[in-house]
Amino acid sequence: MNVTGRAPLIGAASLACLLALSGCGESGGDSPAEYGFKDRAVTVGQGERFSLTVPASPSLGRHWYLTEPRPDATVLKYRGKRADYGDGGKNVDGGPGGTQSFRFTALAKGRATVRLLYCPVNTCQGPDDTAPSTPPDGMPSPSTTASPSPYPTATGTPDTHAAFYVFTITVR
Repeated sequence: MNVTGRAPLIGAASLACLLALSGCGESGGDSPAEYGFKDRAVTVGQGERFSLTVPASPSLGRHWYLTEPRPDATVLKYRGKRADYGDGGKNVDGGPGGTQSFRFTALAKGRATVRLLYCPVNTCQGPDDTAPSTPPDGMPSPSTTASPSPYPTATGTPDTHAAFYVFTITVR
């Protein structure tokens, strides 16, 4: 058998596979759309993948959580959360931070509400938190009256106070 005669065929087949695979993934024109905290009303097409991307930095105490009530599962499918802290994955103390992305797929025509809870340092503990935590020394004490929703719905940019960011997603 002539082994040298097969080398060009193997090389051509390898090149064809490489070219075919280079079009895969979430890069380029097929990237899911990203919306930020300023995009409170979002319209997407049925079957479209998108994410709500917000500024975050665990090293600076900025966290976001998807909270109850969850989006209507017949309209949106939650595909999980992705973090990019902009520090090469080191999460360095005092680092500049990055983002958290909550990923969704639009399943059917309709409207769904997504509620994200923003928790800056020492303000809340997570998506099931029902009352503010004890403030650091020198900070005013929050009301001790627990309620189902002790945090306001935010209308501006994230600051030093915990708040809900509510997004209305319309699927056409």
